[in-house]
Amino acid sequence: MKKILIIEDEWISAKRLEKQLKDIDDTLQIDGPLKSVEEVIACLKKHNEYDLIFSDIRLIDGDIFSAFREVTPKCFVIFTTSYDEYAMQAIKSNGVDYLLKPIDEEELRAAINKVMQLSATSASTQSLGSAKSCYRERFLAYKQDELVPIPAADILYFYKDDRKISLRTQDGGAYTLGLTMQELEEQLCPQTFFRINRQYIVNIKGIKKISLYFNSKLLVKLHQCDDQEIIVSKERATMFKEWLDK
Repeated sequence: MKKILIIEDEWISAKRLEKQLKDIDDTLQIDGPLKSVEEVIACLKKHNEYDLIFSDIRLIDGDIFSAFREVTPKCFVIFTTSYDEYAMQAIKSNGVDYLLKPIDEEELRAAINKVMQLSATSASTQSLGSAKSCYRERFLAYKQDELVPIPAADILYFYKDDRKISLRTQDGGAYTLGLTMQELEEQLCPQTFFRINRQYIVNIKGIKKISLYFNSKLLVKLHQCDDQEIIVSKERATMFKEWLDK
């Protein structure tokens, strides 16, 4: 889960939800808030590729269901509202959960885990062969004035440093890329690579050591890496351990 859209006409509620989501996973790309039915329709007609939508029900110019009748979301929707009378209608509109304001942090985590489980179940129905064909097998990287094709299997990790994205190979080679971390996440096989924080996406064979850290965080050491302070947040650590245990 990478891209999230917030639909909310109360600025304070939108900012609070955004902070809660960032506390759970600081790698999320969060768009919005959209405040009106008109904005929602215009947005989804142009960009309907979100992984999850959080939506209030009553907006400044009507209810969200009128927008969704015009443009159906292609992802799950978690409804957030101060009213409980819309539950059945929400379920009929791609609603996977229904959270009452003020949103409880534990209920929010549970709702997100529910979406991830549903998404994983859906993904598992695809054939392994077609899934593999979607992911990059090599990257054209830069080293000074040279262009070097690097097989994905030879990459230990990708890292972000001063707005520059680089990669490190098994033989210790360092190269730069003209991609963003989000683009890398979309193009790398999720069975092999995992984004552990804002700075690092790691190949499972690039992991040298994992240690328990304070407050349920993890400390990760990588092969061919001098950074000794690679921290995985408490919330991200749960997903990381599930990925490692597959």
